[in-house]
Amino acid sequence: MIQKINSQTLGMPPTWMERAVSRGGAMANSQEIKKLLGEPIPVPVDLNTLPPELAQMFAANGVLERIRSKLAQITRHKNKKKKKGGKFIPSRGTIASVDEDDNIYIGIDFLMASGEDEALLAGILAHEWGHMVSDLPKGKNWSHLTWDQLYEIRRDEEGEADAFAGRALSMMGYSTTSMTNFLKKLSEKKVKGKLPSRKYYNTATRIAIIEEAFKIGERTLDAAKKVFTNKDGTGAKIGKVFGES
Repeated sequence: MIQKINSQTLGMPPTWMERAVSRGGAMANSQEIKKLLGEPIPVPVDLNTLPPELAQMFAANGVLERIRSKLAQITRHKNKKKKKGGKFIPSRGTIASVDEDDNIYIGIDFLMASGEDEALLAGILAHEWGHMVSDLPKGKNWSHLTWDQLYEIRRDEEGEADAFAGRALSMMGYSTTSMTNFLKKLSEKKVKGKLPSRKYYNTATRIAIIEEAFKIGERTLDAAKKVFTNKDGTGAKIGKVFGES
């Protein structure tokens, strides 16, 4: 029964909401809470303490950098790698998340369990990349909205990230199977009787978004091939496209 009392009734922030408080002891006063979309930063793990097989994933020639390169080519978003952020950070207490400096936190428990599945890694990273290229303002104070309105914004933001992941998987040459199976397994692990997370759409909807976006990505690639490739598949017809003889 307690689990069914919603956030609006309680007037309490959801667990995923970052909160900035103007002074100590103000948490009990809702007027003192600044509502910010975002997750608490995961706990980083020293790369030097990781087993060699995990540390290799974070290397310059590792699988994470290989996927990053593909995502950067798709979006022209360089992930600020040579500036302040853009690092892959091994962490605890997360599957994956991204901060405002484009640092991507990767859960080491997740990597130990699923790190050999490159298609799944690509899907997870593409979802986080979708947050990086989102138009949603970062660091904005949403205090004028109710918690339930913020849940709606968050669900839409997560849905957009899922859609980006679906399109990106098609453009990078991966299948959606690993990603959708992973979401199903996460859903099955939820405690029986516990209400589903309100920050995401339900699992069936998330899978539908990913798969439909993947199909759109495939259609886009097929259309591009028809435009830029000769009928016999021997090469590009760029000259014809741009009106050259």
